[in-house]
Amino acid sequence: MAIQIFNDGASIRIVNAASVLLINKSHIKTIDTVRDNTIRLDIGSGALKNVFIKFQEVTIPAALPDVYALRDAINTMLQTTGTGLATEAKQDVQIELLSGILSALTEIKITISNLKCCCNGQIMRIDESNPLVTYVGYANMGSLPGDAVWQIQRTTRFATNDIVIVEWADGNELFDNIWDQRLEHNYLALVGPAR
Repeated sequence: MAIQIFNDGASIRIVNAASVLLINKSHIKTIDTVRDNTIRLDIGSGALKNVFIKFQEVTIPAALPDVYALRDAINTMLQTTGTGLATEAKQDVQIELLSGILSALTEIKITISNLKCCCNGQIMRIDESNPLVTYVGYANMGSLPGDAVWQIQRTTRFATNDIVIVEWADGNELFDNIWDQRLEHNYLALVGPAR
């Protein structure tokens, strides 16, 4: 009968023919040798208070010279470096990942707040000084005309054929334009959803 012993991170997996036994590493109290040919894993309580493994039946780990080398190999498996339990290095990696996620979420929040369509902003300014062109500025209450917090729409009416063209500053609905510079902005029709 061949027995194979594997390190599965938080547990030791013992395969004996068709049966598999998983033992949580934290449950193993001691590892010792019995009669120079058997390893005993002391679990301390429950139905499997002790697990006995005959050295001659172990095929993995392979090429071990004696029962003491098997004991040491199992003990090494219990050391969870690189797998299993949390370490300070793993926590630092997770903290770095979470910080990156927080930064990305903050950027998304800012972008979403800039993507407000004209339905959410209030009409704060209207310029009809040119009878064929109307500028409408949308912003939050209290916004100053010199701040880059405006969404600006330009409507142009062609008197010759009564065609009306609606365009937006920078070709988008972002609240990132300056009302005082409305005549200088580049106006384009919206191509798709605000970006």
